[in-house]
Amino acid sequence: MSPKKNPKVYEDGSVEGKGKKAEYEIAAWRRSKKVRLSIIIGLLIVAGLLFYFWEKGRIAVGIAIVTLLVALGLEVTNNDWDLGKVVETGSFAESKIPRDGDGNLLVGAICDNPDFDYNCNSFSCQGEAQAVMEECGGRGNDVHRLDGNKDGVACQSLPAC
Repeated sequence: MSPKKNPKVYEDGSVEGKGKKAEYEIAAWRRSKKVRLSIIIGLLIVAGLLFYFWEKGRIAVGIAIVTLLVALGLEVTNNDWDLGKVVETGSFAESKIPRDGDGNLLVGAICDNPDFDYNCNSFSCQGEAQAVMEECGGRGNDVHRLDGNKDGVACQSLPAC
């Protein structure tokens, strides 16, 4: 009998090796651009009402509104960075979180979730495909078959990012 290894738990709460779709529903909605935009807009509406009716808290609510507007701008322009990776590498270019063609985030359970089956046509540039391949274990674990010639470079036919 082989020893049981601890499953990998991703940042979004999904668990490696669990095949039930329910394990991934939360992760899927959190990565969805439409859901993220809806949440930001809803929070802006609530903050706007608080700003209007709560005189004593206007400065704090105003700061929250500015922060939400920045978040809305980043989401609309499909820009997002892993701040931990920015600190680690010192580079915003290496820390940008890749997105699919619909603007959904490509992070979390993309490696073992049956709802995610990417090919090179799913990406607009080579760097996005490379990031997904490396997230899923790189050259030795190319679950989406993005590296056809097995040289460690995903989707070589795509333009560079």
